Amino acid sequence: MDGDDLILSGEIILEGDVLPHDFCQYMESGCFSARMVREALARFDGDVTVRVNSGGGSPYEGEAIRAAFEAHKGRVTVIVGGVAASAASLMIMSADRIEMTVGSFLMIHNPSRALYGTAQELRKEADDLDRLAEVYAGVYAARSGKSVDEIMRMMNETTWLGPNDAVEAGFADAVVGEEAGQVESLVAVMSLHQNSIANLRMCAAKLNAEGDTPSASSQATAGRPMATMAATQEVSMDPEVTPSAVTPPATQTPAATPPVAPTMQAPDTDAITQRAIQAERQRQSEIRTMARPFMHAGQITEEQVERLIDDGTSAETAGTRMMAVMAQAEPLPQNGGARVHITRDEGETRVEGMIQAMMRNYEGPGQQFRGMRLRGLALEMAGSGRSYSDMETIRRGMRSTTMMGGAHGVSDFAYVTTEVMNRSLIGEYDRRGANWQIVTGTPLTASDFRELHAVRFGGDFQLKTVKENGEYQEATLSDESEGLKVERRGRTINLTFEAVVNDDMGAFDRIPREFALAARVMESSMVWALIRSNAALKSDNTALFHANHKNLAGSAAAISVTTVGAGRKAMWEQTAFASKDKDDFLQVEPNILVVPPALEVAALQFATATTPAKDGDANPYKGTLRPVTVPNLGAAAGGSDTAWYLISEDLPPISVAYLEGYEAPTVQTIEGMNPDKVTMNARHIFGAAASEYRGAYKNAGA
Repeated sequence: MDGDDLILSGEIILEGDVLPHDFCQYMESGCFSARMVREALARFDGDVTVRVNSGGGSPYEGEAIRAAFEAHKGRVTVIVGGVAASAASLMIMSADRIEMTVGSFLMIHNPSRALYGTAQELRKEADDLDRLAEVYAGVYAARSGKSVDEIMRMMNETTWLGPNDAVEAGFADAVVGEEAGQVESLVAVMSLHQNSIANLRMCAAKLNAEGDTPSASSQATAGRPMATMAATQEVSMDPEVTPSAVTPPATQTPAATPPVAPTMQAPDTDAITQRAIQAERQRQSEIRTMARPFMHAGQITEEQVERLIDDGTSAETAGTRMMAVMAQAEPLPQNGGARVHITRDEGETRVEGMIQAMMRNYEGPGQQFRGMRLRGLALEMAGSGRSYSDMETIRRGMRSTTMMGGAHGVSDFAYVTTEVMNRSLIGEYDRRGANWQIVTGTPLTASDFRELHAVRFGGDFQLKTVKENGEYQEATLSDESEGLKVERRGRTINLTFEAVVNDDMGAFDRIPREFALAARVMESSMVWALIRSNAALKSDNTALFHANHKNLAGSAAAISVTTVGAGRKAMWEQTAFASKDKDDFLQVEPNILVVPPALEVAALQFATATTPAKDGDANPYKGTLRPVTVPNLGAAAGGSDTAWYLISEDLPPISVAYLEGYEAPTVQTIEGMNPDKVTMNARHIFGAAASEYRGAYKNAGA
C-alpha cells in the first residue's frame, strides 16, 4: 500500500487503524500510516479535503500525521464521517478546519500499553504514559482553547463527543449534513449502551459453556477501556477502537449530554444487554473459527487467540491482524514464552505444485497436478467436502484458505491465480526487448515517488604540471542534476466465477501477454516522447537538442556523408561539463543512427557496406553506424518523417528509473475472498527524463 491508495475522487480517505508503515505494507486495506499520508499529501499542491473514519492506533503515527497536516502548504479540511477516536483525534488537531457529520463522534482518552515486567519496570512505564498523556493534552488544549488540566480530566474519563459537543468544546469548527439537532439523542443512547457493555465482562462466564474461566488479562481489563493505543512500533494485538467496542467505566457519562428528545422512548436496557451478549457470543465464535486453521498449522497460538477474544477485538480486525503477523513472519511477545516461526509445510508445497502445473511446468511438485485447468484448480481447493453441485463446490474452492491458512490475506485460489499471472507477466515482459535502451543508461532505482536526480559530473580534469616542490594543482569538480520521477500506471483484471466455470485457460496466456506488451509500449512512449518533443533539461531549462548545446544541425539536410560528418564533428568537439580547458574533449563517437520509418531505407543504404566505383564515392562511415528505426519518432506519432539522430551508447541522452522492488510489471490481488471473482491490479511503475545532451545530435532533415 502507498499514498495513492488513500486518494479517491480528489480527496484523501483515512479509514481503519493508524499503524506503522511496515505493518500496513502487509495489509490490503483497513489501515494507514504517516508515510502513506505524507505521500498522499504530496499529490496536492494546494488545498486538500481529508475524510476520516478511524478508531485510532499508534499515537506516534498519529502525531506524525498531525505534523504532516500542519506542514502542508495548502489548506487542510478534515471531515469526520463516523469516528475520530484516540490517535485519530490527535492526528486531525492541526487541520485548518474540522467538520463533523451529523452522526459522527470524536473521542479523547489516555494512551495505554499492554505491559509485563517487574514492579520497577511497570512504574517507569506508568511514568512514561503520564508524560505521553500530558504532551497529547497540550495538543488538544491548543486546538480547543481549554486548559491542559481540563483536557487531562476529559482524557482520564475517556470522553466521547457528538458533533455539536465537539464544536462547542472547540475540537471542531462546524457540523455538516442534516440538522444537527436530530442526532443529539444519539449521545444519550450511546451512554446507556456503553453502561450496558460495561457489564459484558461479567457475562463472559455465562458464554463459556465449556466451563472456561476469564483469563487474568480479561479480569485485569474489566472496568477500563478495552481499546488501547499501541505506544510502540511493534505489531500489537490491540482491539479496534470503535464506539461499540469501548467499555468506559460504569460511572462515566459523555460530556455535555443534551436532554433526550420528548418523542423518544427510553431504551430497553435489558434488550440492549441481551443483544450485546448475543453479539459477543457470535464474535467469539467467528474468531475461533477463523483461527482454527492458523492454530493447526502452528502459525498462531491458542493464547494469542484468547487474548484477541479477551481484549474485545472485532472478528474482522482479528482476522486482519492474524494475517499480518504471519505475513511478517515475526513472532508476537508471549511473556517470555516460546517464539513462533512460519515454516514451509506440505500445504505450501502443494500450492507451488499447482502454480507450476497451471504454467505447464511439470517438473518437481508440478508433476502431481499435470493437466490441471482453471475449473479443476477451484474443485481441488474445495477439498474433500465436495457437494453434489459443482457450482457450489467451485464457489467454496474460490474462497478456501485450508492450505495456506489465509497467511497472504487472500484465498488459496486467489493466491495461486495471482502468482501464475505474476510469473507469466514477468516472463513475457523479459521476453520482449526494449528498443529504447539504445538512448538510455543503466536504469536508476527510486525509493519512492518523489523526484530523484540523474547527476552529471564534470570539471577541470586536465593533468597539470607538478611544481618543483611536488605540489599538485587541485582539480575543480562541478555537477548538474536532472529531475526524474517514476509514475504508476495500471489496469484492473477480474477473473470471474463464469470464467472459472467455463475453464477459460486462455486468460493465463492472453492477459500476461497483453499487459507485458502494454508495459513495453508505456516505456517506449515515455522515452521516445522526450526525443520527439525535444524536451528541456531541468538543469539549464534548454531543449535537449539546441544550438547552445552544440548538438543541433544549423541547416536541415538529408542523410549523407557530408551531413553525418558534420554531426560527428560536433560530437567529437563536445567538452566536459564546466571544463575550462579548450583541449578537454570527451571524444564522443556516435555508433547509432536513429530514424523514423520514412527514412528506414535511406538509413539502411547509408550504413550497408558496398564497394564504390571510385575512392571518391566511398562512404567512410559504413560499418560504424547501426541504423535503428523508431516508429515513435515519425509523423504518425506527432514527430517528423525527415529528422534523424546520431547517438552514442557511451553517453546516452535519457535517464530511466524503476521503483525499488518493481523492476517489472506486477499483479496484486485486491479482492481475494470473493467466491464470485478474483480482482487483481496489474501495474507498472516507471519514469524517464532527458539528462545528457553531449551524446546525441539531431538534424531536422530534408
